Amino acid sequence: MAKRAKIIRELVQTEKDYLTDLELCIREVVQPLRNKQIDRLDVDSLFSNIESVHQISAKLLLLLEEATTDVEPAMQVIGEVFLQIKGPLEDIYKIYCYHHDEAHGVLESYEKEEELKQHLNNCIQSLKEHFKWIGKPNLLDMGSLMIKPIQRVMKYPLLLCELRNSTPPSHPDYRALEDAFAAVKDINVNINELKRRKDLVLKYKKNDEDESLKDKLSKLNIHSISKKSKRVTNHLKILTRGESQVKDNTFNREEKLFRSLEKTVRHCVRNISFCLQHIQDAMPLALQSVMDLREISYGKDEEDRGSSETLSNASNPCHDFAAHLQRLVLTPLSALLSLFPGPHKLIQKRYDKLLDYNSYLQRSAGDESDLAKREYEALNAQLVEELQVFNQAARRILLNCLCSFITLLRELMLLAQQAYSTVLPVPLLVSSISEIHSQVLEEVQNLNFVKDNSATFIERKLSFEKKKPVQIPPEMPRQNDIHRSKLLSTYSAEELYQAKRKCNATQEYDINLLEGELVAVMEQKDPLGSTGRWLVDTGIVKGYVYSSFLKPYNPAKTQKVDAENRFCDDDFDNISLFVSSRPASDSVTGTPESSISDSSSSLSGTCGKFETNGTDVDSFQEVDEQVFYAVHAFQARNDHELSLQEYQRVHILRFCDLSGNKEWWLAEAQGQKGYVPANYLGKMTYA
Repeated sequence: MAKRAKIIRELVQTEKDYLTDLELCIREVVQPLRNKQIDRLDVDSLFSNIESVHQISAKLLLLLEEATTDVEPAMQVIGEVFLQIKGPLEDIYKIYCYHHDEAHGVLESYEKEEELKQHLNNCIQSLKEHFKWIGKPNLLDMGSLMIKPIQRVMKYPLLLCELRNSTPPSHPDYRALEDAFAAVKDINVNINELKRRKDLVLKYKKNDEDESLKDKLSKLNIHSISKKSKRVTNHLKILTRGESQVKDNTFNREEKLFRSLEKTVRHCVRNISFCLQHIQDAMPLALQSVMDLREISYGKDEEDRGSSETLSNASNPCHDFAAHLQRLVLTPLSALLSLFPGPHKLIQKRYDKLLDYNSYLQRSAGDESDLAKREYEALNAQLVEELQVFNQAARRILLNCLCSFITLLRELMLLAQQAYSTVLPVPLLVSSISEIHSQVLEEVQNLNFVKDNSATFIERKLSFEKKKPVQIPPEMPRQNDIHRSKLLSTYSAEELYQAKRKCNATQEYDINLLEGELVAVMEQKDPLGSTGRWLVDTGIVKGYVYSSFLKPYNPAKTQKVDAENRFCDDDFDNISLFVSSRPASDSVTGTPESSISDSSSSLSGTCGKFETNGTDVDSFQEVDEQVFYAVHAFQARNDHELSLQEYQRVHILRFCDLSGNKEWWLAEAQGQKGYVPANYLGKMTYA
């Protein structure tokens, strides 16, 4: 019992001395350095959470004094004190010990700079004088001061072990001391395990970052090759059998979230950057359109000119928007994206260790299995713990950036509305524009000097939307013998085709072809997957042509074609649809003809030969008995056009519109009338 009392006194006294050292360190070193606010000197990197260490030590000393003061030695219970403070004691010392190695490296870097070293020496000198004044052993240097908390937490198990050995089993403190000794021993084990995990992570990170290809090749030996091959084998087994023997659902969940966050952040950075670029490009055009519309709507009197000048002088809100977007959204997201590669390397290394562990489990290897298990569990525990923190922080940053992006967009719209609120909206709905056109044209027809020409206005009204977008395409050079020779030498006979009819371009990237021109088919479909529109090469240009205009190139048959015959023999080999882009031929006939040929037993109608000479527009009605079919489906874009399904039968009422444009025919189908493109229609011929 005397030895027990001596150990308790030593425990309390050493805790007092340790607490005094911490107080002096904070008062003479930590606080002065913080108050000086020295550039390039981070006090927290040196001393971490030393204030928390001081607080937990003061609490422990208070509990020890309460358990020993005015209490008989036979009734003193020390074990309960450590059991009571075990949780916060472990949490605080874990943090300090975890960062101690980094702090030691930071201290060495500071001591290499003369200015920073001088500040540290001044603090140490002041602390030495206090130690000398209170009669304590002289302090060696800053490193010996920083290591005191680690030495103290390692001494608790030794003191409690001696105290337990000096306590009789019948003493009320014996069982509590056993539990307390196991608790503080576990604290040290956990701290060491945490430090070992950190060292393992740093080892693999350092190897990946610092090793060159030469260093990696130098490590290539039979053992490393064998290990790699075993990992590949185990990876294939996991793929074929479905799951590995060792599985951590928590890690799998966090890894999946980690990869989803990385993909989301990368897409956000890219898409928001594109959005910013589009807004910067479009905003000046939008502002110019506002001024132009105002000028059109309100004229150019003095008041309007003053408003226009104010409008043009207004600041462009897009500049501030771009600056704020870069600072609040793109910069944080880019910084977050740069943090993902580090965990990726550790996740891959963790998977390698998992494969090693699985391999040793299957062979029941002793020491190697234990080593693989320890390394796998260390990496897995570190990743599970830190991935959860990382994922939460990444989600918070991502959500904040998205909220900031939405807010900036809303503010941009509000600023634009406020800055240009002087521009009154035109009180017209887009849906009513066609009605207004009709009303204006009817009012104009009532004027005396245009009554005689009212039919002309009606014609313009009907073809208003057709004439406006028509653009005359640049004339392409005609195909010559050089171009034909190039195609014949470049492509095989199966790829060569010939135009059966003249073909006009109807869509973007389409090309014009003349009858008889040679082309090479490069792909028998268009970008949308339609097999009715082929990509061809004319020797001059490449573009798309509808396959119904083409026929396989046959040199022998081409030489025998009768020059006086307008139709090719291939047109009547089977039931086929063909398109005539010009309803009128060069010759003029009075009425459509139908002929029955006994030799061929074929029925054919004339190709729409009719009179086109002047004012008698109704002469087109003479061919109204001709029936055509839609070679391609056509979707009407306004009330004057007629929608057609592919192969739908139509009745042609007029082979041009009212303005004489022969590219649009007036057709009737299922009781509805409207204009359709002429080259979308064809006639059925029977063999």
